[in-house]
Amino acid sequence: MAEAADKAEQAFRQQPQQGAWAVLWVAALEARQQFEQAEAAAAAAIQLGAPNVADLQAKRVALGRQRAVKPAQQGYQALIEQDFATAAGYARQAVAYAPDVASHRLLLMTAQLLDEQLPAAEATADAALDNDSEDTVALVMRAYLRQRQLHSAQANADFDAALRQDWLDPQQQRNVRLLAVDAAIAAGDRARGARLLQPLHADPLAGADETAREQFGQAIAQREKALRSARPAPSLTLATYPAPFQQCRDTPYGTQCELTPADLQGSGSAAQRAYAAYGRRDYQEAIREAQHALQDNPDNGSVQNLLTTVLAAGDRAQRAQARQRLDSALGQRPTDAGLLMQRGYLQQRAGQPAQALEDFRAAEATGKAPPSVVLDQAYASAANGDNAQAVALLRSAIDRADQGALPLDQAQRYTTRSSIANLGRAWGITAAAGYRGARQAASNLGGTAISTPGDSVFSTLEAFWRPAALNNRHGTLEAYARAANTLYDAGGTFESVRAVDPCTGAATEDARARAERLSRSRSSAGWPSTVGAFGVRYAFGRTGLSAGIERRQFLGSGTRSGGVYPDAAAIQCRIQRDSNQPQQLNTLARYRLDGNAGGWLSYLTYGFYHGTGVRTDVNQWWTLSGYAQAGYSWDDNRARFSVDRLDASGAAVETLRDSDGRLHRTQAFAAAELRAGRSYRFGAEQTRWVLNPYLVVATDWLDQRSRVSGIDYPLIGEQAFALSDTQRSWSLGAGPGLGVRYWFREDRYNAARSSLDLSVQYRFAFGGGDPQRAKGLFATATLTY
Repeated sequence: MAEAADKAEQAFRQQPQQGAWAVLWVAALEARQQFEQAEAAAAAAIQLGAPNVADLQAKRVALGRQRAVKPAQQGYQALIEQDFATAAGYARQAVAYAPDVASHRLLLMTAQLLDEQLPAAEATADAALDNDSEDTVALVMRAYLRQRQLHSAQANADFDAALRQDWLDPQQQRNVRLLAVDAAIAAGDRARGARLLQPLHADPLAGADETAREQFGQAIAQREKALRSARPAPSLTLATYPAPFQQCRDTPYGTQCELTPADLQGSGSAAQRAYAAYGRRDYQEAIREAQHALQDNPDNGSVQNLLTTVLAAGDRAQRAQARQRLDSALGQRPTDAGLLMQRGYLQQRAGQPAQALEDFRAAEATGKAPPSVVLDQAYASAANGDNAQAVALLRSAIDRADQGALPLDQAQRYTTRSSIANLGRAWGITAAAGYRGARQAASNLGGTAISTPGDSVFSTLEAFWRPAALNNRHGTLEAYARAANTLYDAGGTFESVRAVDPCTGAATEDARARAERLSRSRSSAGWPSTVGAFGVRYAFGRTGLSAGIERRQFLGSGTRSGGVYPDAAAIQCRIQRDSNQPQQLNTLARYRLDGNAGGWLSYLTYGFYHGTGVRTDVNQWWTLSGYAQAGYSWDDNRARFSVDRLDASGAAVETLRDSDGRLHRTQAFAAAELRAGRSYRFGAEQTRWVLNPYLVVATDWLDQRSRVSGIDYPLIGEQAFALSDTQRSWSLGAGPGLGVRYWFREDRYNAARSSLDLSVQYRFAFGGGDPQRAKGLFATATLTY
């Protein structure tokens, strides 16, 4: 054959118009399996002017396909051995030799997908569609790859284009539609998923047998169930969003492939059913199917890994089995990056971040770990209490992403920057001002008077510090200092209606003119109303539960003085009858506390916050937040009491008695608030402004007790009694609200670390002993730095 090839070449070069000799030259080389030389000979013959160009071009194509067979086979074998990078290299050779063979491009896409090279796999799909714009497999695979990267709009466009291909048979149409539904579930797009499912309910399934009908009905039911709880995921994996199953067969026209949902690929593929169940988070079903798959293929490494993966998502005993399998496998293959990563995830879930970090580092040291391993190391470091190391690793992740070494989409980059901002926060300041609008008039004091509260503004200023050495995955400790006061009080109007004799209980109408019956009162405002606090609080991991205790100091003069009004009618009667009337006096008792007076407050808080941050993947989303707090405050301070004589206008003109005693106050309280609404982020790129209309329900309960002892009244001596503010009450209100939040202080590494939050709500009272407390206009402005 070598001689034949040489003679044919010589003859053709002497007479290049003889195209048959060129074909003979190429055929002789092909017969010797010298495909590369044969293809070069065909190219040379065309360049030398052979007249049968079409025949020679067809021969070149056929030779390219023959050359592609070996690297394609090597690529499939590398996939079996789970050496995905090597598989991709062989697949590229096959595509280079035979660019018109769609199955080679599918092999390359698959290898890149399994190697987590999703952008590269999408580029391969692009090239396949450039080669054949009607390639349904490439179009659907590109749709899947785009959804895996959270590019839902582009994925939807590809799925819709595939559904418009009128040459697909009914079964192919059903498969594409179900795959599009799976993408909608992965994106959390319930409306689109429901629209895509609707035509399938009326599908007659012509020509399908009973088994196929049953499987199809189960597939629809499973997707309807999944749609009801579908939520947008921050990231998608092959496990949570399985790839379409490839059904390929050899035909006279070459290898032809179709794509089907993983749960509809036939009865002999327990492994694929396990993947599908895992994606639906039906972990027990996934474990059963994986065990069946392993029984059928006990030596299949990928099935072994599958069983380990699904066991790791099971109960405690099943996770222990997964750990044993991983330890055993790593004993044989200690540098297997995939196994190290898998064990790291398992250990992190088991609350062993230090061991997880070791596995992630060992996986990276092999050089075969995915680029995202740096993120896994960062979060393991944070769980281990090393926030500084976590921040350094997350910053390096941003650097790698900027260099193109770590693929991060917009949402993933924002999540990484948010983690840097949160983990790097060692201190902070919060300033808040709250406005309480005036309320309508209401009777109080047993109907003896009508009070009309006015506008008031309250404020708090708090600074906190988080000691890094004391914070880890178990919880976060904060030490804080806070000052709270009343910035402004418009005062209230008090109208006397009738007087009640505390000794007899008889009521007498106040016959004075209304102008004489009206009086105004105003609470202390500004510094005189200031209460300071120094405390610590501890948040228990990610439970939403925190506890705190603080020492309160009555800094302002207005917080250390006040009137003494007995609660019991018997005490009021005795003071009036035995102290005031004999001397024909009108008196008022007051107290003053020392400058170091203060008290204690302890509390327990539970809070949950869903959707209250900024989302970059959508422009609007649901928000739900709430808190419940219960606490107890107490103070017992030395007090200086005075009993003053009042003139007809109510002004103090003479001090009748001074005495030293004590003022003891306690308060048990509970409060809860729930907000549900919708957040809107206007603009495709901006992440600063968020508008949040919502509905709010709020309730509280107070049990307040105050008591004085050692107060000396004229003629009756020292007394001890409970004060009139001793009471127990609750309130319940609900209404609409509107919040606007502006985020700022962000940079390349940090998402916004500060915010200004404005909120206005109007509540209607729905119950409680003190409905005035629950209704009216509430407004707050909060600056978090």
